[in-house]
Amino acid sequence: QVCGKTLPCGNHTCEQICHVGACGECPRSGKRFCPCQKSKFSLPCTEDVPTCGDSCDKVLECGIHRCSQRCHRGPCETCRQEVEKHCRCGKHTKRMPCHKPYICETKCVKMRDCQKHQCRRKCCPGNCPPCDQNCGRTLGCRNHKCPSVCHRGSCYPCPETVDVKCNCGNTKVTVPCGRERTTRPPKCKEQCSRPPTCHHTSQEKHRCHFGACPPCHQPCQKVLEKCGHLCPAPCHDQALIKQTGRHQPTGPWEQPSEPAFIQTALPCPPCQVPIPTECLGKHEVSPLPCHAVGPYSCKRVCGRTLDCQNHTCMKECHKVTEIDACVGKNKAGPECLQCEEGCSKSRPPGCPHPCVLPCHPGECPPCVQMLRIKCHCKITSLYVECRKITTADVNEKNLLSCCKNQCPKELPCGHRCKEMCHPGECPFNCNQKVKLRCPCKRIKKELQCNKVRENQISIECDATCKEMKRKASEIKEAEAKAALEEEKRKQQAELEAFENRLKGRRKKNRKRDEVTVELTLWQKYKYYLLPACAVAVLAFAWYIARDVA
Repeated sequence: QVCGKTLPCGNHTCEQICHVGACGECPRSGKRFCPCQKSKFSLPCTEDVPTCGDSCDKVLECGIHRCSQRCHRGPCETCRQEVEKHCRCGKHTKRMPCHKPYICETKCVKMRDCQKHQCRRKCCPGNCPPCDQNCGRTLGCRNHKCPSVCHRGSCYPCPETVDVKCNCGNTKVTVPCGRERTTRPPKCKEQCSRPPTCHHTSQEKHRCHFGACPPCHQPCQKVLEKCGHLCPAPCHDQALIKQTGRHQPTGPWEQPSEPAFIQTALPCPPCQVPIPTECLGKHEVSPLPCHAVGPYSCKRVCGRTLDCQNHTCMKECHKVTEIDACVGKNKAGPECLQCEEGCSKSRPPGCPHPCVLPCHPGECPPCVQMLRIKCHCKITSLYVECRKITTADVNEKNLLSCCKNQCPKELPCGHRCKEMCHPGECPFNCNQKVKLRCPCKRIKKELQCNKVRENQISIECDATCKEMKRKASEIKEAEAKAALEEEKRKQQAELEAFENRLKGRRKKNRKRDEVTVELTLWQKYKYYLLPACAVAVLAFAWYIARDVA
């Protein structure tokens, strides 16, 4: 600060900077020079020094010329003399007032110390100043440019910081500039404060978030117009619906002009509250959805008993009008089918005919049709009323099935049954006469068939039969013995002929080697003797048989 103390003159104050010690004498006291410093005057400090009237002759600001004015107070005027001046770069000269500097329009093309920018200063004397431009390069944050003076090397990191906030702005995190693009917003613990987009007064509680709120999952609870129940479906005011009939892009280069899904409010679905409802035929009570309540068929067979009391209505469950005639639940009504079937009741055992009446209640009438049956012997066809057969007992049935003819069946003995047409097996009491012979067939007798079958009677051979058997056996033995001897002779002859061939005799001597076999009397005449002996034996047997008879 200025000292401000009063000087010894008592008229002025000290104008020096605050100092230690005495302020000294007043600078306006004693002898003082005029403004041009050529004349001195002794005046009180309260009076100003007058001008001397001589020329100023002070060196002007140009440093070459002097002031030509008379002694004056204040600074000298500028130098107005015209001189030949060189520009600072020394490339051009020009005649002009001395007080004006000469700066040509030529720009310096030298590189500054940053080695990036040219000097570009007009009329540069050669001492190019340091680069005064800003660096201007984009910093690593990609949000700001380098504010420093142009420099070499990499720029300093961006000094700015950015606050990354949640959607509501209550929670934030400070990160260096440029990190806000990769930094996830902080998790806010506050509840989302957005108003609901559906008809509910408040939305489901969820935390603060970016983007659209999640779909509302609260029950719709709108009152349905038709039934008055509350809609239990989840809220459907903002349902995503896929658009149909959209223009298909020609290729990947064509961008879709409208979104594929749009949000729209859907109507409430049909009411699904179960309502107990009885079917048309009153077979069951089923819980039906409220929107489908009404007369319905349970798809079962009606099952009501028809007027015939034998069949039931086969129509699908249908409405039945209850009148006085069909008060019961199982009685058929006018809407049920009319029985058009024939009588299906079981017939009496043995009756093959159906009932001639249509389906009816109660018992069927007796069958009066004629029934064709075979008799017991299976030959004659008989016609009998069906009711007689079905109502008869065993004896009556046997009598009705009898044709009154002799039984044609053959007994085990080979004779025909003598009984009248009868059921079952024929009685084995055959009395017909049969011829019985002895073992050699010489003795013959007639006896009853049943006694012969029971082995009660047999005929044995007598002495004559035995004598004839003995003679016949002797003849057979003689024939066998003669045949054996003949065979031995043939074998001996063949053996001798074989031995002669082995000796190698000539063909002309073979006739001498041949052995002449002489035939016996029996061999010569056996074909004549055998028939004669047989005739003689038969004649003898016939003669003996005639004597016995």
